Amino acid sequence: MRRRPHIVVVGIDTLRPDHLGCYGYRRPTSPGLDALAAQSVVFDAFCAAGIPTTPAFTTLLTGLHPLVHQVVTHPARHRMGPRIASLPQLAQDAGYHTAACDNLVVQGSGRGSWFARGFEQYSGFVYTPFGDQSARITDAALSLAADASDAPGDDPLLLFVHYWDPHTPYGPRPPYDTLHYEPGSGPFDLAEVRALSPGYYDAFLADMRLRHPDDYAYVLAQYDGEISQVDAQVTRLVEGLTSLGLWDDTVFVVLSDHGECFGEGDFHFDHHGLYDAVTRTVLMMRVPGLPPGRRGALVSHEDLLPTLCDLGGIPLPAYPLTGTSLRPVLTDPAAPGREHVLSVESTRQVSVSVRTPDHKLVQPVTALADGTPLPDFYGRPRRPDPLVFDLRADPGETRDLSGETPELTECLQALLEHERSRLLAYHGGPDPLLTQGLGLPFERFLARVLARAPAGR
Repeated sequence: MRRRPHIVVVGIDTLRPDHLGCYGYRRPTSPGLDALAAQSVVFDAFCAAGIPTTPAFTTLLTGLHPLVHQVVTHPARHRMGPRIASLPQLAQDAGYHTAACDNLVVQGSGRGSWFARGFEQYSGFVYTPFGDQSARITDAALSLAADASDAPGDDPLLLFVHYWDPHTPYGPRPPYDTLHYEPGSGPFDLAEVRALSPGYYDAFLADMRLRHPDDYAYVLAQYDGEISQVDAQVTRLVEGLTSLGLWDDTVFVVLSDHGECFGEGDFHFDHHGLYDAVTRTVLMMRVPGLPPGRRGALVSHEDLLPTLCDLGGIPLPAYPLTGTSLRPVLTDPAAPGREHVLSVESTRQVSVSVRTPDHKLVQPVTALADGTPLPDFYGRPRRPDPLVFDLRADPGETRDLSGETPELTECLQALLEHERSRLLAYHGGPDPLLTQGLGLPFERFLARVLARAPAGR
């Protein structure tokens, strides 16, 4: 391997691990990613410290928890300060050529401007569903990689590629739209789902332009079809890097920012609520010279930047990070991971959770610091009661144990508050969860969906 490897990071938005074959899914959604997983170290418990997209990718690219960088909503209601360095800035300072195919800068009318920092070339785009955008992103990424391979000198490449399928509205192109459809096989009746919030789900499903709008299985098949669609593009990217002569010397990372709910917490076709369906994410790392395998250690999005800096010989920033390098876990299957991960959300509702390898507590936040009430996901008044789950006995998080296990609940609440206070001490300011408010409250989100939905649906 060359003295310093190339680094390619592929972010697939909204990709839920258990809908990939390499994570145990029964449908053949991901032959390309499965083949890549066979060459990689695959992490089974890579958890988001903040959801959804903007907080998650800010953490992935800074090595800092959302309570530290303070970007806790999507779209961002806080702009990350210039004193915080991102992975491309650190890589560029270390002599890497840096490039990206991404749209985080244009998300929320440019409120993610810090995502472009440090990229010498930034190929931006506006996310547009129902088309071949992922193929065009692959074309652009390979063009950037070719430019780097033809450049004089021996500088390594850092390339970030961000795909948006399988994000809603689901709309894969043929043949992927029917590839995984088994009529009537869905886990829920769509009429029951619509009854949870009729105006919301009628508009949300109309936005997807479904051919079978009353079959849950068809909606689920659209999500799975988008996974297969992007799987083909990741395969093209790997083949292209190989043709350019870059593959053998490349650390190749595939990850997701969050998953997707299909009934967890009475949420459907979206990614809010701090259930593992959303916060447990994909991570596979193909490292030249490192044997493939699986890792069950609990790790966090915070750990990606220090890991890639470690592998690439990139100096870390002078200030302390909340993440740590995963090199010990990469090289030793028995190496321990984290004892816990603290996760936050503040976009459609505000919650904070603490997850250990065995348990999780989710604590709703029902008011801002000034007393302003914070509603739930569907815009209703919210109860403050915590949820407690035994992840070993109940991995689907279907049974709340908070009332049955008061000692466990109290212990997890104390751990949550300790970690929250520890993280807030990094900047010494107020808790951004209690000052920024919701990024997309229910009424605003519903208005946006209604504006997009086709007339007459």
